[in-house]
Amino acid sequence: MTGSSALVAIGHVFFCHILFFSFHANKPFVYGATVVEKNKSYAPPSTCSGPARGLRIVHQYGPCSPFSQKKSSATSSQMLLQDERRVQVVNSNKRTGVRKGARHPFSAHSVGAGNYIVTVGFGTPIKNFNLILDTGSYITWVSCCLRDLCPEQQENSLYDPSSSSTSSNASCWPSCYYKQPYVDKSYSYGFFVLDTLIIQPSDVIPKFVFLCAQTHSEGFGKADGILGLGQGSSSIADQYGNYSFISQTATNFGKVFCHCLPTTENSTGYLYFGKEALEKCQNSGTYTPLLSNPNDPSFYYVKLIAITIGQRRLEISSAVSSPSSSSSSSAIIDSGTVITRLPGSVYSALRSEFNKSMSEYPPAPPDETLDTCYYVQDYENLPIPNMVLHFENLDVNLDQTAVTWKGKNMSQVCLAFAGNRDENHLTIIGNHQQQKLNIFYNLQDRRVEIGPGNC
Repeated sequence: MTGSSALVAIGHVFFCHILFFSFHANKPFVYGATVVEKNKSYAPPSTCSGPARGLRIVHQYGPCSPFSQKKSSATSSQMLLQDERRVQVVNSNKRTGVRKGARHPFSAHSVGAGNYIVTVGFGTPIKNFNLILDTGSYITWVSCCLRDLCPEQQENSLYDPSSSSTSSNASCWPSCYYKQPYVDKSYSYGFFVLDTLIIQPSDVIPKFVFLCAQTHSEGFGKADGILGLGQGSSSIADQYGNYSFISQTATNFGKVFCHCLPTTENSTGYLYFGKEALEKCQNSGTYTPLLSNPNDPSFYYVKLIAITIGQRRLEISSAVSSPSSSSSSSAIIDSGTVITRLPGSVYSALRSEFNKSMSEYPPAPPDETLDTCYYVQDYENLPIPNMVLHFENLDVNLDQTAVTWKGKNMSQVCLAFAGNRDENHLTIIGNHQQQKLNIFYNLQDRRVEIGPGNC
């Protein structure tokens, strides 16, 4: 037998050996669950791959991140802490204005974990910036400096309006200065400018108004700013409502866009606008209506009526899913929040069902806001329960990666949901549960379509 033949034979025997033990592993299985092989689902790839469609979305700790960061137990805990701060701000009723009577575009918002990044260009000549994708705020801003005030070591990552031949003052000038503190102690300071925005070569938006942030705290991480895709406001009291991305690009994109958020281990997702979104993101035509909430018209409100985990359906009271009710606990879809927040009673029932499916695994300590965790390092397969979100007129099957959260250097997994401490707090569909889904926002027809994505 030649050396190469011997290697082939040995490889064949080893492969059969692996198959045998894969099919005969004596591990618990739960009806209504999908067995997840740890080696396939919980080990990040070493190369960058994935769809290169539309405007590319990357996870800040993924292999395609422009920041060359990797998710670790420390960054995992940090993300959860930042996420909790954002949720606290979203649920607060604080409104901070630049001057009395003016609602600030960032009021009641926090940057949070900022874990999804897109790259867009500003100015002439074009200069690219890595921005946090945020459907929970509506103003776009970029870190900037003025002429000779740019620090030499940061010059390449800052926008300088004086270096762009197409920049000019916004129409609100000279009263466009702002200073915005966030409840999580981050802050930004700057003024509005007008310049060309380049989404991609085929999507160029001239005279786009955005915030030029001269100073901001480290709470924004390594990102250069925010791409705010919230709805904005048409209220006269909101002097910045017309500066929302959605309003400024209405002629170009018809208030239509969609995205698919990748997992940390997957490489890239995509963001489409206008006609391209209509062509590539529409699903079966089944949709859930966008609801209106005059108290905060920027958020994307929907009605979540139930959740199915395994074979059990958990109903959600209409009192906590209607923005028109006296309760403020309405469901919003938010790309800036990581972990989905549920009414406390619903979360308790969800946790109980998850515990049943994981009963053969050793419990692990909580991971910040996630209180239902298990050690999985020494186990080959995980019986992750299937989960479905039931919206009005729309059922959404979650990807297995959206059900659990990996922490502690992948030695444990946690149920990737959290309960609200107050039943009046918002139900929030976080970005971890939005992974691998096409989420198609059609503001003209006031509806959202959600279905399987290609990222």
